[in-house]
Amino acid sequence: MNLIDLLLAVAEGVGGYAGIFVVSILGNLIPFIPIPYLVAVYLYAAYMPGSDPLLVGLVSGLGGGIGKLVVFYLSREASRLLSPEKRREMERLSKMLGNYGAAAVFIFAATPSPDDVVIALLGVMKYDVKKFFVSVTAGKILISVVTAYTGRVVVDLVGREHFWESLAASIALFVIAMVFLTTINWSNVLAIMGEKGLRGLLEEAKEKGWREVLYGGK
Repeated sequence: MNLIDLLLAVAEGVGGYAGIFVVSILGNLIPFIPIPYLVAVYLYAAYMPGSDPLLVGLVSGLGGGIGKLVVFYLSREASRLLSPEKRREMERLSKMLGNYGAAAVFIFAATPSPDDVVIALLGVMKYDVKKFFVSVTAGKILISVVTAYTGRVVVDLVGREHFWESLAASIALFVIAMVFLTTINWSNVLAIMGEKGLRGLLEEAKEKGWREVLYGGK
């Protein structure tokens, strides 16, 4: 049994929306190990008679937010192991990011990007828990709702007989997007935003070009 089959078995075993909720928690619980829980969301919304894609996305997003909250707290506890110098560096970074920490969490959570990097960083920085949870859950809800509606629309458009071909194409696009996003130097982007704000980021991109802003420093 592969990982996707296992996730679908868990969703089916628990049953209904509660199954999607559990799968979404599990899919976001282990840091730095991507678990394709969105495939289960996609298939559930596409195949389950009477399922509501909006409700599927909301339930999945809430589960994903809870899973990432665990990662956040694990990172927060790990900060005890840092040296005093590293802690001071994290405190400076926390002040520099300010309110952009929440924006960064939302962007990472709402896209197929390596969100555990910024989540772990904010956890170590002891970022505000409420801001974190609201931002990460909102991002997870957005990507889950989009995924659920995509599954429903694909089935309605191409029919069940061609569904697996369309699913394979969707997964391929997902992988391409993830590869693109993981090549971006997010530390550089967040540092610019923290120091100069969003307007400063746009101005620097206009001056130096997006390539330098997104990939510079690597």
